[in-house]
This record gives sequence, structure tokens and C-alpha cells, in this order.
Amino acid sequence: MKLFLLAIITLLAGGLPGCLAHNAEPTPKLQRALLVTPNSTAVAEAIASLLHSSQVQLAADVFIHSSTVTLEHLNHKDPYGNPIMGKQLNMPDKFELMVKGQQCFVRHLDSKATQQLKGVNCKANPLNE
Repeated sequence: MKLFLLAIITLLAGGLPGCLAHNAEPTPKLQRALLVTPNSTAVAEAIASLLHSSQVQLAADVFIHSSTVTLEHLNHKDPYGNPIMGKQLNMPDKFELMVKGQQCFVRHLDSKATQQLKGVNCKANPLNE
């Protein structure tokens, strides 16, 4: 019986280093990124989802030159379409493009909510800005 237990312990102890060696490479971390090719439509859909909004308008070159984008809140309008003047109480929303391995993400900086971008190519931002 002791020999049987010793054999099981030896097998288990011998298998653990193999399991540990399998995960020797560290898990890649999220890094700031830039889009390889412009895709403002996919980015706008992801940001709209993060804001729980129906649509968001972005420049065609969003995330091409910078890893961050700031969206100002639009002024409210009266029934005639004229902007209502007054103090804007909402702070602008800031987002950053992130990459982990080959996958791109948009992250809302205030809430840290993250949305995966599908069909988009991005690369780590060498300036990390």
C-alpha cells in the first residue's frame, strides 16, 4: 500500500513541472495601440456600445495617429434646432485603443469598460501615448 501511494505521489510530482513549464510565457498585457488601416465605422459602433448610445460620429482617421480620442457631449437643442446656451455639466468621454496579442479593444477611460473590435487590425503604439 505504501509503495502504491509513493508511486502516485511520484507521478503527480513529476507531472507538475510539465504543467508549469507549459505556461512559461507570460500572458500578454493590454498595450496602447494604433489602427493599421482606418476603420471609423467599427470604432464608432464599439464606442456607441460602451456609451449605450445609438450612434457616434468620429473622424475618418480616428486612432491612426493617437491611441486616445475625446468625445465632447453635444449641446442640447430647442424644438427649432437652435443650440441651447448654458453650462455644460457633462465631462467629455475619453477612450483609448488597446491591443493584446492580435486582438484590438476600445476602452472607456473613466469606467474601464472594454469592447472588443472585430475585423480591425491594430499594432502597439511605439510612443505609448
